[in-house]
Amino acid sequence: MVEKSNIVKALKKPNLALKKGKRFVAHNLEDVIRIITQQHKLSEIVNQKEIRVAGMKRSGNHAIINWVKSQQNSDVGFINNVLANQNPYRYKYENLRDKFPEHKWAIEHNRQQAKGNFIKRDCLIYSYEDFPLEQIANDKFERNHDIYLGKSATRYDILIIRDPFNLLASRLKISSKVAYFLSVNSPNKTMIDLWLDYAKEYLGETNYLKHNKVCVNYNQWFADVEYRRNIADKLQMEFSDAGIDMVTSFGGGSSFEGKEFDGKATSMDVLNRWRKVVDNPQYKKFFNREIFEYSERIFGHIPGTESLMN
Repeated sequence: MVEKSNIVKALKKPNLALKKGKRFVAHNLEDVIRIITQQHKLSEIVNQKEIRVAGMKRSGNHAIINWVKSQQNSDVGFINNVLANQNPYRYKYENLRDKFPEHKWAIEHNRQQAKGNFIKRDCLIYSYEDFPLEQIANDKFERNHDIYLGKSATRYDILIIRDPFNLLASRLKISSKVAYFLSVNSPNKTMIDLWLDYAKEYLGETNYLKHNKVCVNYNQWFADVEYRRNIADKLQMEFSDAGIDMVTSFGGGSSFEGKEFDGKATSMDVLNRWRKVVDNPQYKKFFNREIFEYSERIFGHIPGTESLMN
């Protein structure tokens, strides 16, 4: 199914397919050469702490990442929204070069690290959005991890999940401007499929993320300072709660208010977004019994949402 989808895309855009094919070959050759020639570097610690973040778009990813960065009182590197199963630095510099060539410093900064000229950091954070967990935790990436990112003293996986009612309300709202928010990075999965996969990982029914996994319930994180303190403790960070009221520019801010609440983010009504779209027929079609069951196991009963049961 995936192969057929890729063939259809290639036939529609042959020049783009050729470009990607050439890059694929060049990337694999570069990886092999680095494995052979940079063995002396691979045992050296580059990142004291590495945090890989997985979450669906509109799950509060950037709010949580910014908050995590703010708890770390030292040098933090961040690579936003990278492609699964690829060298994050290489993906970032090629994406910038193709789409934002004016950002010359950032392009060169990422290019150098993609080639193994790493900057030693106290903490490196990189994030994936809307990818199946089995792609994020791919064996090939693990084999090449140290040549992609440098060796890390301690690795963490953060899994972010938001209740499906507010998540899907936010995605539906933003989709009027950006249509791809109603799809995910898999030709075989819907938003609902992916949310259920993340819910199963959160509950321990699957175990794709194996590096000191820290599961973050966005609803609790937003509402409960003691819950946030506990998250910081799991990440071995000194809790300050700095950054909790900031609305970042990544992702355009809130689906409903943009950056209007920057500096007072905890005043946003993020736990009741679903009420704003409850009468939308398209919204009601998202839900089934399974998603209700998993939502209740993680978030408890959310009063009023029973009206959405199909």
